[in-house]
Amino acid sequence: MNSKTYPEISHAETQRRREKKGTAKLFDLPRLSVKFAFLCLLAMWIVIGAARAEEPSVSATLSSATTPAGEPVQLEVTIQGTQKASAPQVRAEGLDVQYVGASTQLQMNNFDVTRSVKHTYTVLAQKEGTFTIPSLQIDVEGKKLSTQPLKLTVSNSGGGGQPGTAGTGAASADTRFAYAEWVLPKTTAYVGEALPAELRLYVDPKVQCQLQQMPAASGEGLAMQKFTQPQQRQVTKDGREMTMAIFKTAVTPVKAGKLTLSPAEINVLAVLPTKKRGHPRLPGFPDVFNDPLFDNAIPLQQQQVTIRTGSVEMDVKPLPLTGKPKEFSGAVGQFTMEPLKAAPLRVHAGDPVTITAVVKGIGSFDRMNAPVLAEQPGWRAYPPSGKFKADDEVGISGAKTFEMAAIPEAGQTELPRLAFAFFNPSSEKYETLESERLPLTVEGSSAAPTPAQVAAAAVPTATPAAAPTPKPNDIQYLRLDAGRWGVSFELAWHTRDFWLAQLLPFSALLALGGWQWRRVRLNDSASRRLASLRQAKEEAFRVLQSERTVPGDFYDAAISALQLETALRQPGLEAATVDADTACASRPLDCEIVEGVRRIFAAHDELRYAGVGSGGSSGVSIEPDRRARVLQILEQFEKSHD
Repeated sequence: MNSKTYPEISHAETQRRREKKGTAKLFDLPRLSVKFAFLCLLAMWIVIGAARAEEPSVSATLSSATTPAGEPVQLEVTIQGTQKASAPQVRAEGLDVQYVGASTQLQMNNFDVTRSVKHTYTVLAQKEGTFTIPSLQIDVEGKKLSTQPLKLTVSNSGGGGQPGTAGTGAASADTRFAYAEWVLPKTTAYVGEALPAELRLYVDPKVQCQLQQMPAASGEGLAMQKFTQPQQRQVTKDGREMTMAIFKTAVTPVKAGKLTLSPAEINVLAVLPTKKRGHPRLPGFPDVFNDPLFDNAIPLQQQQVTIRTGSVEMDVKPLPLTGKPKEFSGAVGQFTMEPLKAAPLRVHAGDPVTITAVVKGIGSFDRMNAPVLAEQPGWRAYPPSGKFKADDEVGISGAKTFEMAAIPEAGQTELPRLAFAFFNPSSEKYETLESERLPLTVEGSSAAPTPAQVAAAAVPTATPAAAPTPKPNDIQYLRLDAGRWGVSFELAWHTRDFWLAQLLPFSALLALGGWQWRRVRLNDSASRRLASLRQAKEEAFRVLQSERTVPGDFYDAAISALQLETALRQPGLEAATVDADTACASRPLDCEIVEGVRRIFAAHDELRYAGVGSGGSSGVSIEPDRRARVLQILEQFEKSHD
């Protein structure tokens, strides 16, 4: 076996190594402790620096005290000693001031801490003159500070800009690179006529431009849809290559007369070069080098720019009074009505029939009501529901589906007619669309007798005369034979008549036993019926007393409670067949309870058949006041039988 030799270590070396190891453990602090100490020192430094921070102050400066008309300048409001001062509102007569944004700054110099916030604005003047930006009042940590007034001298720009409007003469904020216009199919319309409108923005493709918010527009007497997201494409406008963004909307006049569609404003953030004044045109070079946008390409400046359109005058005519059909409810446009759909077409008297009508076209669907059900005896209709499906982005083209429940109260052979009236702006006339009549079979109604049957019943038929009975003879002869019931020597139980006579008491005994069995069974069945009705009634009241019951389930339970209470007091009456008249006639009631019972049945029918929805799926519980009123009526109805 090989032996391994280890070097010997003296006692003095061992002691030296132990002392070195202990010294390293003592002076090598962990990194975490070093970081913690540094953070504590930094926090102390910040606190001391904050205590020695400078007093708050405010100042306002303009990037230039003079500028040509149409050239924006920058206004900077700097607040020293804080970073939480809000932007002051800047208003100056003759100047368009737009807020751009804020920036904060924190500086440390030894133990001195300097904090500041800077608010930046763009200032634009469209005409020459001297304008004054008044002193700005700013609240900084409870102290009222103010800036010095500033003067801005605006000179003549020396060049004619392009109009930034659609033929109205108003100019946009910066006509060098962008302008906007309204585009409408016509400016003459009728009250309630929905007109598609486009707001078009044209921007020079060489300019970086970002939309800040959706455009804003209004007009007294005009209803406007929200603008859609812009659609962008390259076009040639007035001989220039431009990027066009289209915002779509719909304008609907709501009153007659001379109306004005106000100018729309589009706020954009554009990166524009600073224009160099007096720069000569470069002969012999392409136009791109002579474009005013590139007179001085460096430095570029980010500016908040508002582009405005011109206003549009509209002549709105009222709807004519002559020829207005009684079915007209305010729809204006061009519409068609699809063939009706109904289900089921075979019903019992009192069962609902769901009728579906679809109206398609272009126009004011938001002002459209459902087709009118023709007045026909024997029908009861409930309010319809409407659902619109748009075919365009602004909602003036599409189809609206109406559903209504109609109940035949008597024998009917066809559905009633539906009529839909509207005003057509193209023909300037009222038009009425009528549906066809669908066949219907109503079962369970008594048919009236035919005229032939009535006539036959009115004429009495001749009855044959009875044969005269022969008069009896005065004296009858004595009979010497035994006759049928004569005496016989045959045993009685051997005869058939004896056994036939025994059947009489036996049949009576069987009948008595059957009657007793039937009475016991009927009593048992009646007991089970009463127990079942009482249990169902208790379940209905549990639903009624629950605070989470929705309107549909609540009124279903209320009707069940009335039907079950009526059936409990009238044996043999089916609870499902009980209506309001049957319930009110089942016991003596005062007028208030009768009216309450009828209101419960009417509310149940409306929730069941009307298109407004029963609320059973909406998740909204019945109101506490309504629950208390219905429970009070049910309690009085139950006690009135005692």
